[in-house]
Amino acid sequence: TGEWHAITYKSEEQNTLWHIVINKDGEVVSERAIAVKDGPSVHECSITEHYVIVFDLPVTISLAALVQGFNFPYRWNQNHQARIGLLPRHGSVDHIIWCEIDPCYVFHAANSFENADGSVTIDCCAYESMFAHGSDGPNGVPCGFERWHVDPVARKVSRTSIDRSPQEFPRIDERCFGQPYRHAWVVSQPGETVSNFVADNALYHHDLKTGEKRSYRFGDGLVGGEFVFVPRSDQVSEAEGWLMGLVIDASDQATQLQFFDALNIEQGPVGAVHIPHRIPPGF
Repeated sequence: TGEWHAITYKSEEQNTLWHIVINKDGEVVSERAIAVKDGPSVHECSITEHYVIVFDLPVTISLAALVQGFNFPYRWNQNHQARIGLLPRHGSVDHIIWCEIDPCYVFHAANSFENADGSVTIDCCAYESMFAHGSDGPNGVPCGFERWHVDPVARKVSRTSIDRSPQEFPRIDERCFGQPYRHAWVVSQPGETVSNFVADNALYHHDLKTGEKRSYRFGDGLVGGEFVFVPRSDQVSEAEGWLMGLVIDASDQATQLQFFDALNIEQGPVGAVHIPHRIPPGF
C-alpha cells in the first residue's frame, strides 16, 4: 500500500497513545487515540495484514526521574501490566485486543505476521527489564532473540527463545514485512551492561526455517551498528541481496560502511567504504 505506520506518545498525555498512518504521498490519513495507563514509553511499532502491534510494556513516566532533571524520565514500573495490543488497521480502536504477557521490554521487533489459526507471531529482541536502575540500560538478563505467540482468543502471549545469546537491532528483507518470512539478521551485544551498547560485536544470520545460525565477528575494537538488507532487484527471492551497515573502528575513531552477501555473512565483507570519522552508533 505504501503506507507508513507509527505508534506515538507524549509525556504530558499519560493516558493516550496514538496510531498514525501516513500515505505514500506523505499525507496523514489517520490519527487514532488509544487509551492506556501510567504513560508508557513505546519504542517499537509492527504490523501484520490486519493488525498494528501495540507494545504496552512496563517502562513508564517517572515523576521522580522528572524531578531529578533526567532528559528521558522513564523507568521500569513493576506495577504496570505488560500487554500486547492487536489494533485493527482499519476501524475503531474499541476493537483492539489486549493480550497479557510476562513483564519484559522491547526496543526492536524483526517482524510480525498472522497464522492460519488467527494467532499472531512476533519475532523480537526482549529484555527482562529496562531502566530499572537508571537511564542507562539494560538491566537484568541480557536481551535474546525470541518468538512470541499471541493468542487473541485466550488473550495471552507465550514466549519461546530463538537464540538466547545477547543481540539487538534485528532486520529482515523488508519486502516481507507483515508476512511469514525466513531470514533475519541481528547484531550481537555484550553479556553485561555496557553504556550505549558500544562494545566489540558480531553479525548474526538466523535461518528460521532450518534453525541454522551463522555469524561473523567484526574484529578487535570494531563495533557494528544496525545492518540493512538491500535486494539485488525487486524480483529476487527473499534474502537474495546484500547487507550494509556502519562499523566503528575504536582504535582510530574511523568508520567503515561494510557490505556483505546476505546469505554468506561468515565470509566477511565483500566491500567497504572508508570514512575518516567516527559515526555514532545509530540506525
